[in-house]
Amino acid sequence: MSASVVDAVTIERRGMPAVAIGIEKLVNTTGRGMARAQGVPDYPIAIVGHDLGIIEDLKNDEEVEAIAKSLVDQVETMLLGKK
Repeated sequence: MSASVVDAVTIERRGMPAVAIGIEKLVNTTGRGMARAQGVPDYPIAIVGHDLGIIEDLKNDEEVEAIAKSLVDQVETMLLGKK
């Protein structure tokens, strides 16, 4: 999660909109901590509505697709600057 925040912030600083995505537990800990360390404590991070645990917990492509679809509105809003 922390690396995702660094990547997203770096990409934005280079002029391209970006969004970090993570599960709530990590967003609220390492994600927020890294956003503060990068000087953007309120950086928007899209939250996956599923506690993934480990990637092997996903049983099939349909589960991955459902998670991705659940993020579309959040990510779109953030990328369009309605953060």
